[in-house]
Amino acid sequence: MKQKIHHILLASIAVILAGCVEDTGHYDYVPAAEVTPGTISGINESYSVLALNTLEINPTIAGDEPSDYTWYAYPVPTFHGSPTYTLGNEKALNAMIALPTGQYRLVLEVKNQKHLTSTYAYSTLHVTREFSRGWFIAKQIGDETDIDFIRLETNTLYPNILQTINGKRPAGKPLDNAYTSTYYCYEVENPDGTTTLKTDQPAFFVATDSDLHVYHASEMNLLKEFDNAFFEAPARAPEALFLAPNGMFVLNDGKLHGIWNGFYNVGKFGYQVQATNVKLAPMTARVGSGFLFFDSRASSYLYLYTGGTSLDELYPYTHASSNMNVDLIYLREQEQMGGQLAAYALVKDRSTGKFRVQKLASWLVSSMMSPITNEYPVPDASELTTATVFGLHNCNDALYYSRGDNKVGYYSITSGQANPGIITFPADERVAYIRHVYNDNMDFECLAVLTNSDNGWKLYCYNFVGYTSDVQLPAFHSFSGEGIARSLLYRDVQITATN
Repeated sequence: MKQKIHHILLASIAVILAGCVEDTGHYDYVPAAEVTPGTISGINESYSVLALNTLEINPTIAGDEPSDYTWYAYPVPTFHGSPTYTLGNEKALNAMIALPTGQYRLVLEVKNQKHLTSTYAYSTLHVTREFSRGWFIAKQIGDETDIDFIRLETNTLYPNILQTINGKRPAGKPLDNAYTSTYYCYEVENPDGTTTLKTDQPAFFVATDSDLHVYHASEMNLLKEFDNAFFEAPARAPEALFLAPNGMFVLNDGKLHGIWNGFYNVGKFGYQVQATNVKLAPMTARVGSGFLFFDSRASSYLYLYTGGTSLDELYPYTHASSNMNVDLIYLREQEQMGGQLAAYALVKDRSTGKFRVQKLASWLVSSMMSPITNEYPVPDASELTTATVFGLHNCNDALYYSRGDNKVGYYSITSGQANPGIITFPADERVAYIRHVYNDNMDFECLAVLTNSDNGWKLYCYNFVGYTSDVQLPAFHSFSGEGIARSLLYRDVQITATN
């Protein structure tokens, strides 16, 4: 039996071997030149591009075989987990580059559709970002917030930079922006799992009515969102941002949270600054080494000193500025890098309904002194009493205003004289924001006005007539974009903190 099995195995092997010997090789042999896509030329050894600008490359590829194309880039040096960015899927590259600052290996892969073989071309890509000088316009798109950036060197508009760079936007309607050139700190995770504290970094803050995002101001890449921007996140109710060279603050549900710059922090807002039963209005004025706030419940001013070693208490005033029985309509300081001039508040008496403007001290040394240095009644018939948009002149005592229509006027605080309709926009535009951009270390000054219409937003920039509060018509610059604009921020290398 065993011998019979042995013979059967030998016979099977013989059949298999015979099949192999008789295989005459029925294959299609194709020349290598036909299998491999043609050579690639017309690509430089290196390219440099400013982020949010377009990179165009039109290579030449020998042959006419149908092919698929993929342009991609990966950072150099490359670490485990380093991302690969796909830039395009056409033969010619025409892509808006939103990569982080750095050096990349740029690759074009050409794949033969029939034989699935590939040819590659390589180049070096250098990417830089530049957000040091220009306008940042916070706008609403649906139920989200984004920012349009205007670079002043070229007057170029870069729309939706938050979505473009980060792939996401903060939820909610825009409320406030703020920028600091240094002092912000945050932790980054290294490839080996350890963390490194980045210190003295520039930061850009965006507050909406339901979210708070923190971005690296040089890159505009997202660093923190609401839940990890606090040591212990409160219920979401952002209202305003306040920045000074020695502190960063967010007002959330009438309560103040701060980051003190006196030592290296980790970029998280602390617990509520101590104050008993207060409801802070979402406006403030920088005075001396701190901030002047208004408590809507007590109708009183409070002072936060930021020049010490902590941010732990709001000091009430015991002078006549407490329990004033007024509502705060507007509060702002005159912005001067060489020294603060004054701050002004527009208030409305709760009993009589009459308006007055309060001039506030630029330096406060004691809670026993009143922050109010003078008060000016506003005539009942003045347009200022029905205004909804305000902006303060940084040198004169002029308060610019609009009633949310297509006109801007100004009110001379000391004389009580109104100058209505100094600017009239097209009938379908509505004024949304007014700002006098000026400080004595800058070579740039203008009155900036944002308007909205069904076609989107517009920004107008006006020169002044000499040293007056009047403006020269028409605007020397105007820009337009999509969305509903809510506020703007001007950023310059001379500015250390602004909002």
